[in-house]
Amino acid sequence: MNGDGRPADGYVPPWDAPPPPLPQTTDPYPHGGYDSFTEGPIRYLPVEVGGEVIGYLWASAADDAASFLRVMVEPLDRSLDAAVAWSERLRQAEAEGLTPAQALLRWVGAPPDPRAGAIPASVVPREAASKHALREIANPGSPPDITELPPAPFGYLPDGTPLDRSQGWEPKIATSSPRTRPRYRTVTEAAVRYLPVVKDGRTMGYLWASTTDDAASYERRGFDVEDNDVWGAWVSRLDEAAGEGLAPLEAVRGLAGRPADEAGAVGGDEQEAPSLEALKEIARTPEGP
Repeated sequence: MNGDGRPADGYVPPWDAPPPPLPQTTDPYPHGGYDSFTEGPIRYLPVEVGGEVIGYLWASAADDAASFLRVMVEPLDRSLDAAVAWSERLRQAEAEGLTPAQALLRWVGAPPDPRAGAIPASVVPREAASKHALREIANPGSPPDITELPPAPFGYLPDGTPLDRSQGWEPKIATSSPRTRPRYRTVTEAAVRYLPVVKDGRTMGYLWASTTDDAASYERRGFDVEDNDVWGAWVSRLDEAAGEGLAPLEAVRGLAGRPADEAGAVGGDEQEAPSLEALKEIARTPEGP
């Protein structure tokens, strides 16, 4: 025995030995990608194989979420392969610092991939009120999956039931996510009032608000990187106004007074469209010379 009580032959008991080194990771995208959960509106694009839609690539309109939603039709392995491929692509995009909105548009018009499929060059993003609404489009009548439930605090199941049964068996907390904050609805059946947003002489899109309900948003004219940045800035400003308790039309009119910045500025008079779809048609109309 040595003076410290250890065997003279150098033997070290397992409980005294240093832990083995952790294996080196070979994951090129250690951040894990974007969130798959979101509570607000999303933009989405169809993914096709051989002209058939096998799923939808989507990105949140307000937070750091994006993913691929499968269309559950036979053969299921085809959409499953696509889901794996899109997961890898989105992890790469997140590692490169792209926002979800930028990632959504990255592969539009790219050559078809044997696993991921393709997003036709002719399509433009559409908007759904929520991820569940998109699931109804992709797979009508399907139940929500776990990624559509808000993350539960530590120690609770997703429905709010405590893991510590001494606290009882019934849900003890609200099941809504702590990230929930006031937002205007992004769809409406009512007429809308709208204002053009102009940057460097170009009409980028339209701020709009419903005349009768709690809907307001920003309708883009284009979908390149600059359009994405402008869209994100105005949506964030509307979210701030909603958080302050402003009515939708009051919020839109208040934003008209902002000075021009990197997101442009309101550059025209307030007008009315009979519906949101009518405004979308205006936004799709090419701008004159």
